[in-house]
Amino acid sequence: MHFLIDYENVRNLGMRGTHWLLPTDHVIIFFSEGAPTMEQRYLNDIQESGCRFETYKLLMKRKNGLDFYIATKVGELFGSKQCTRAVLVSNDTGFQAIRDFWQERSGTKNRVALSESIEHGIIAINEASERAEKIKSDRRQTDIGHFYAAYQERLALRKTLEEAFANTPLSTRIKEIETILDTARTPKVIYLDSLRHFGRKDGQTVYRTLKSCRHF
Repeated sequence: MHFLIDYENVRNLGMRGTHWLLPTDHVIIFFSEGAPTMEQRYLNDIQESGCRFETYKLLMKRKNGLDFYIATKVGELFGSKQCTRAVLVSNDTGFQAIRDFWQERSGTKNRVALSESIEHGIIAINEASERAEKIKSDRRQTDIGHFYAAYQERLALRKTLEEAFANTPLSTRIKEIETILDTARTPKVIYLDSLRHFGRKDGQTVYRTLKSCRHF
């Protein structure tokens, strides 16, 4: 995926989602003397992702200068067949003209999506991928009251487990035990998962302790 970022327009908010970048992505940042800096965390994410990375700085200050740079780069990428999908990260509605042009010219062959951030761009381009599904899940609206009730239950469960396994070698593995209770739904599955995670001896201890706590 190619992400062309109008950094002068979106600044750091447009970089949201850099932690989703993959080695197969290509990030191109267009910036000017008026916006020469970026939060280090986003640059670190870009470097750690292993993606291709380019920058273009506006040579001379002109009205809509970076817009013309971006439009030219899109034409270069599509014309040279370097990519077939490009996300333009900008709040500038003028970029709709680029999207409309390529949609009219090539239909679905070359597609342009407009987005306010990298993260949203992955969704806007209709990418069929694991990261797109995770982003959609993370962006799902959740009832705050229901979440808080579950949060309180979780704290109570953790306290019970910490007390039950206190002064045992398993006291440092409470999170793993919680994971078993999160994923297992029947006593049999809890028993088998306990053995798989902790071995026969410790697994049986975990199972008996959970049973005594009446967690299933």
